Amino acid sequence: MSQFEQGQFTAGLWNGPERGGRRLRWTLEVLQAGAIVVDVVLILATALAARIFYRDEGPIDWAYLQGTVYIGVLSAILFVGFLGARRGYAVAALSSVKRQTILVAQGWIFTFFWLGWIAFLAKVTESYSRGVVSIWFFFGFATLLVVHVLGARWLAHRFARGEMSVRRVAVVAVADSAGLERISNRLAVRGIEVVTLTAISPARIGRTGFLDAARTAVGNVRQALAARKLDAVYLFLSWRERRHIEEMKAAMAPLPVPVYLFADREIERLIVRGREEIGDLVGFELQRAPLGRFDRTMKRALDIAVATTGLVALSPLLLLTALAILVETGRPVFFRQKRNGFGARPFTILKFRSMTVQENGQEVTQATKNDARVTRLGRVLRHTSIDELPQLFNVLTGDMSIVGPRPHAVAHDDLYDGLIASYAFRQHVKPGITGWAQINGWRGETREVDQMKARVEHDIWYINNWSMWLDLKIIAMTAAKIFFDDQAY
Repeated sequence: MSQFEQGQFTAGLWNGPERGGRRLRWTLEVLQAGAIVVDVVLILATALAARIFYRDEGPIDWAYLQGTVYIGVLSAILFVGFLGARRGYAVAALSSVKRQTILVAQGWIFTFFWLGWIAFLAKVTESYSRGVVSIWFFFGFATLLVVHVLGARWLAHRFARGEMSVRRVAVVAVADSAGLERISNRLAVRGIEVVTLTAISPARIGRTGFLDAARTAVGNVRQALAARKLDAVYLFLSWRERRHIEEMKAAMAPLPVPVYLFADREIERLIVRGREEIGDLVGFELQRAPLGRFDRTMKRALDIAVATTGLVALSPLLLLTALAILVETGRPVFFRQKRNGFGARPFTILKFRSMTVQENGQEVTQATKNDARVTRLGRVLRHTSIDELPQLFNVLTGDMSIVGPRPHAVAHDDLYDGLIASYAFRQHVKPGITGWAQINGWRGETREVDQMKARVEHDIWYINNWSMWLDLKIIAMTAAKIFFDDQAY
């Protein structure tokens, strides 16, 4: 990239770092057709194997296996159709172990559900052995899963090393060195072979004009077309520069090859969000609404399950803690304070009392390191987060969730709402006992406004990216950090 770093236009054969040797060349259609054929063969083979293994008396002939073949073909159609509808045969999915694992599990369950439903409607459930079906379900699933996972790993490995490609393209990009490396890596892992790369320095455009760069790019693509087949031209340009896009489009028009304009990083963040279609109008989600009804139901079910289990399992610890507080400092055992919850609705939060004061007014002083107000027992309770356990009752009553932005004292909400523009966005979901900010180190005292801004940014990221798996991840990470958090005091 020496020429590029000097602010020049560059182009040439692109093999990527450490990529050489012979490259396998498959078309996307061949790869997808091969994957479908493998799935059909595996489903038929495992069905027949289960039938033979769990055979009845009599010879193994066509009459014996005929029904199994029919069921196998129907199952293959259902399974392949499901994966096709979920884009399971796209290159991105075929080379992803995680994606293949999820799709195979979902597809196999979907297949057997519809097999059972069809058999019920046709009144032929008695004609098929439950033993054969059970063996086939587990054996077929295991076989498909192993083959799909191994195939995804093989493809990803081949793509990463540049040993295999499903498409040859020419790339034209306005980017710095880091941007070019990011583009090339993202294309490589999807089996895209970059034959020629025209890198346009952003600094160079202002001196010579973009039109010169566009002509250089077209010349490079023409040379590549003359030397070998190209499937497409990929453009990576800033969407803010509409004139540049139009000039490049006009320059590329004579070329007999499809040209694709890829979203820049700002547009990419926008189009991956939700979309709304109203007739021929298309809108993209700028702000995620509070969780939908199904999402809220799932999150509430998780809250009730975790809170109930926690209260039952930790009841001896809760009782011992309450007795220890009574012995050391007497009543009250619980600390109660007004907090703002979902939609800024006030509620009373519960904690085990760990300090000698009960601040709940217009001024609330945050706890600091070696704070004299914290009792000896309170230091242990705060360091291990045992003082937070009574909030499981807040979760059961619906005021809080297990995971969400931590609720602050009302006095702190009033203060930071005037200092941080996005502060109130935290109240788009229920507050939580733990949260994304807490497991990423933004817990405890916030002496500077920037510290609170960082916490708020993490809370907003959580709201915009919520999923059940994210909640489970945060719960697991919280459990791992309880005894190793130096910011708990």
